[in-house]
Amino acid sequence: MPTQSIVEEIYTHEYLWRSGTALVGRIEATADDAHHLALPALLITYLAYEAFINFAGHVLLPELWSREKKNFKGKPLEYKIERIAAKLPGFEWRKGARPYQSIRQLSEFRDLVAHGKVQVNEYLAELQSNGAHFSFRHAWDHYLTRDQLLRFREDTKAFCDALLVSIRQASSHPHVAFPAFDGPLASAASETRCH
Repeated sequence: MPTQSIVEEIYTHEYLWRSGTALVGRIEATADDAHHLALPALLITYLAYEAFINFAGHVLLPELWSREKKNFKGKPLEYKIERIAAKLPGFEWRKGARPYQSIRQLSEFRDLVAHGKVQVNEYLAELQSNGAHFSFRHAWDHYLTRDQLLRFREDTKAFCDALLVSIRQASSHPHVAFPAFDGPLASAASETRCH
């Protein structure tokens, strides 16, 4: 009886990006939860970016990425990008400018959320007649505006699209034909084997 040998790829960055997009859509629809929806939307945007970098490594440097944990243990994500960029002589990585600087800020936000420390604030406040005098401000508040969220997503996509332009020169992988985060969620190929 014949069997099918199947090779399947699931693109984590595509799933994550679409999850973030769904949250952004909810933010647009309801202002009540905007602050609470922006936090996971930004976090998922960063996770999609990180997954995209891993996709790029998988496509360009499969031997290195097949043992990713061993090869990159203790290294920052930027080290992975350096390895990828070294394989792409046409890629211009402007670390000190947008869109990459926005991603650096998004990385700081990710660290702030992921490490979840108690934030202690000390300040003087005048007691208001309505009793309000607490500010309850968190270090991540300035990230959680609609404008910031849209800028982070726009800049993340722009950086990944720029990287893809160079990747297309070095790889014939079918998924690189799509703009960043606009491709299919998965792909598969099969081969029939007779016994």
